[in-house]
Amino acid sequence: MASKRTLDDPVRLKAQQLREAQEKADRRTRAIIISIVVVVVLAVVATVAIVISRQIAKKSEALTADPVAVLGDYASGEPILYSHLGVGKIDESLPTLTEYFDYSCHACADIDVLIGAQVSAGADKGEYNVKYQPVQTVGLGYMSPATSASLIVAQKDPEHWAAFHHALLAYFSTQFRAGKGEVIQDIDNSWKQVKVIASQVGVPESVSDGFPVNVVTDYLAASSQAWRDAPVQGRSKLGTPEFVNNDSVKIELSGKEAAAILASLRTGMSLPVDGAPSSESAQSE
Repeated sequence: MASKRTLDDPVRLKAQQLREAQEKADRRTRAIIISIVVVVVLAVVATVAIVISRQIAKKSEALTADPVAVLGDYASGEPILYSHLGVGKIDESLPTLTEYFDYSCHACADIDVLIGAQVSAGADKGEYNVKYQPVQTVGLGYMSPATSASLIVAQKDPEHWAAFHHALLAYFSTQFRAGKGEVIQDIDNSWKQVKVIASQVGVPESVSDGFPVNVVTDYLAASSQAWRDAPVQGRSKLGTPEFVNNDSVKIELSGKEAAAILASLRTGMSLPVDGAPSSESAQSE
């Protein structure tokens, strides 16, 4: 028996050495894994912290933006000019249509969904100029971010302004009709959604990242006062949307379908309807 124990001792010793070596290797592996996990976690935490820090910085900039610096020539309440010459330009030889509207006015949004694209298309074709004049009549949370962004896009990305303008109103119309107020009644949610809409119509992030939450309080106060004071013939009360021909005569819209509403607008401007000559042309013949 003693002889057998003597033979087994080296085997047990070797086995013990192997176990100890394996345990040491396992501890080393665990230590490496833990180190890697710690590094990854720290990297993730750092990344999240950077992202949050940037978001906070952007929100701070959006809340503290200087209206005069951001709005430039529009700061005093000027309308967005639109014609075949582009955004910010008018053709003095053409009649001018002024549209007074509020981005949070459901009637304005509904009218734009029906005929808005055709109205801007008429300007594109050189039939008339349009003055798009934001004013305040409803004043939901959506109004300030949408108006602020619209005025910025008109300056920095005029190529996409018309599509952006119509998309802003189309979104409001869908939300209002669906009875959804989570976004359009909340200024912060509206600010975020306006950025999404901008992206959808092609406005670059370099522009939309600079959208402020609200830089139009004074702008809308000035534009709304000018609207109220404007000597417009045929105006019995104030309301949006309001269409005015050549800064002087209110155009009464009529009809329920898009074609009829557009026809009433064009008739109010003495423009051809469905290929028919205008009243002035007919009289001259």
